Amino acid sequence: MRSLPLVPKAWKPLLCLAISLGLTAFLLPNDYFFVLFNIMALNALVVLGLNLLIGCAGQISLGHGAFFGLGAYSSAIVTTQLHWPLWAGLAVALAVTALFGIALAVPTLRLEGHYLVMATLGFNIIVSIGLNQMEPLTGGPSGLAAIPGMHLGPWALDTDRRFFFFAWSVFLAVFAGVLNLEDSRIGRALKAIHDKELTARTLGVPTPRYKVQVFTLSAMLAGLAGFSYAHYMTFISPSTFDIFYSVQVITMVVVGGLGSLWGGLAGTVILTSLRELLHAMEDFQVLVYGLLLTLSLVFFPQGLLPAALNAFWRAGHRTPSRSMSGPSSPKDDARSIYGSGFRALSPSTRKPDSSKAKNIGETPVLRVANLSVQFGGLQALAHVSFSVHSGEIVAVIGPNGAGKTTLLNAVSGLVRFTEGHVAVRDVDVSRRPAHEVARTGVGRTFQAVQIFEHLTVLENLMVGMHHFGRSRFLQAMAHTLKERREEKELRRRAMELLEETPLAALAHEPAATLSLFQQKLLEMLRALAMEPAVLLLDEPVGGCSPNESRALMDWIATHQRVGMGMVLVEHDMNIVMAYATRVVVLHHGRVLAEGAPLAIQKDPRVIEAYLGRGRRGAGQP
Repeated sequence: MRSLPLVPKAWKPLLCLAISLGLTAFLLPNDYFFVLFNIMALNALVVLGLNLLIGCAGQISLGHGAFFGLGAYSSAIVTTQLHWPLWAGLAVALAVTALFGIALAVPTLRLEGHYLVMATLGFNIIVSIGLNQMEPLTGGPSGLAAIPGMHLGPWALDTDRRFFFFAWSVFLAVFAGVLNLEDSRIGRALKAIHDKELTARTLGVPTPRYKVQVFTLSAMLAGLAGFSYAHYMTFISPSTFDIFYSVQVITMVVVGGLGSLWGGLAGTVILTSLRELLHAMEDFQVLVYGLLLTLSLVFFPQGLLPAALNAFWRAGHRTPSRSMSGPSSPKDDARSIYGSGFRALSPSTRKPDSSKAKNIGETPVLRVANLSVQFGGLQALAHVSFSVHSGEIVAVIGPNGAGKTTLLNAVSGLVRFTEGHVAVRDVDVSRRPAHEVARTGVGRTFQAVQIFEHLTVLENLMVGMHHFGRSRFLQAMAHTLKERREEKELRRRAMELLEETPLAALAHEPAATLSLFQQKLLEMLRALAMEPAVLLLDEPVGGCSPNESRALMDWIATHQRVGMGMVLVEHDMNIVMAYATRVVVLHHGRVLAEGAPLAIQKDPRVIEAYLGRGRRGAGQP
C-alpha cells in the first residue's frame, strides 16, 4: 500500500482519520458544527505549512495571517471585479502568495538569527494596513462581499456539509503529501538544517535554496486556505487576517508540537474549538492564547501530543532497553566494538611506517595555494600552501590558535578567504558555497562531534548521501515511482555502509542515544557516505580513550588504500606520528615547516614553537 503514489508511510493512521471524518459528517447535529469543522480544516492547512516551516526547517514566521489574507483577497478580487473563473482565482491566489513568499524569504533567510521573525511580523502589519487602506480594491474595513461560491465543475459546494467533504479531502491530500515530503531525502535535509545548518551545508545540502522553497510552499498552503475561505464564506474583511490570526496558528503549532505534523493537527482541533467556546468573551481571547502559549512552552515544550505519546511509551517501558541507551561507558564501548566482528576497529600498536608512501598517488586531490583569511584586524591565515595526494594522510599541527580549524573551514567553504585558491581534483572551488564544495568531493568531521540528534543512525548516513539524489519537492510529495526507487537505493547503500560496524544493530535508533565513541564513528561514516576525494578530520579522536583512538584511526586509515586523501588535524602526537605520511606545521597562521613526521619531530623551529625558546632542544612536539 505504501509503495503506491501519494500514499505515505503512515497510511494507516491517515486512513483512520479519513474514516473518522467520514463518520463525523453523519453525526454532526446541525450546520453550526459543520462550520466549526470547516474552519478547523482551513486552519489545519495553514498550521500544516507553518509546522513544516518551523518544526522541520527551524524557521519561525509571524506572517502567515497575511498569506492567508493575500490568498483570500487575490481570488476574491479577480473573481468579483474581473469576473475571472474560479480556477483562475485559485491560480492567482497561489501565484501571489508564492511571489510574496519568495520576495520575503530570499533576503531574510540567507541571514542567520531572527530576521525572518521580524520581517514576517512587519509584513503582516503592512498587509493589514494595505487591506484597510486600499478601499477601491479591497473594500477597506467593510471588506468584500458577494464573492462567488465554491464549486467543482457543475457540483456547487453550496452547503456546509458539502464544503466539509471538500475541505477535509483537500487537507487529507495535502497532509499525505507533506508526510511523504517529511519521509524523503528533502525532509531529512530540512530536519538536518533545523538541527545543525552549518553541518548540513558541508554534506552537500543547499540550505539557502531549501529554506526559501519550504517557506514558499508554506506560504502557498496558507494561500490555498485563504482561497477556500473566501469562496466558502463569500465575504471577507481585513480583521480576519490580522496579526492575531498569525499568533493563533503559531499557538496551535506550539501546543500541538513543533515538528509533529500530527501534533499540529491536534493543536488545531483544540484551539479552534476553544475559540468558539471563548466567542462570548472576545476581549479575553488574546489573554487566553498568550497563557496557553506560555504554559505549553514551560511545561510541554515538545507539545501536547508528543508529551502524551512519550508518557504512554514510558509507562510501557519503565526500563530503557540497552539498544536505546547505548553502551554506558568507554569500557562497554570497547567491548561492544571488539566483540562485533568489525576487525578494522581492533586495537593496534601502530608505529611510524616508512612504507606508507607506497600507496600515494601522483595527482593531488586537494591543492591549497597562497590561502589567507582575515577576520577584521586579525590575520587568521597568511599565504598557506600545501597539497594532498590520493592515498596520503597530511597532518596539520600547531599550537592552539595557529589557524588549523580555520584552515579546514576555509577549504570546506564555511569561511570566505581573502586571498588564494583551493582546488579539488583540479576543480577550482575557491569562494564556492560549502554545499558546492562538498559536492566536488570534500567530506569533513568536526572538532565537537556534529551529528543530527533528531534523526536515526541510518537517516544521518542518508543525509551524507543527499547529493546523490535528484528528486525535488513535488516528486517527494507525490511519492513518485522514480522517487521511491531513489529512496530505496539510498537506503540500501546506507545499510551497506553500516554492515560489519558496531552501529549496524542501532541503525533505527535515535543518534542522540549513542555514546561519544559511537557518535564519532557515525560522523566519520556519514562523511565517507559522501564518497569524498579528500576527507578533512578535525581532531577525530578527541575525548576517546587510547584504545578507542587507535581503533578509530586504524579503521579510517584503511581508506587510504582506496585512494582517498586526508587532512588530519590532531593534538595527539602519537596519532600524528603513527598515521601521517606528511606533516604541515602552522604557527600564527603561517606554514612553519612541512615534511615527513620524523623530520618534523626533530625540527628545532617546531620544538621552539611548541615549547618556547627557553626549552629549545628539551623535548619533542
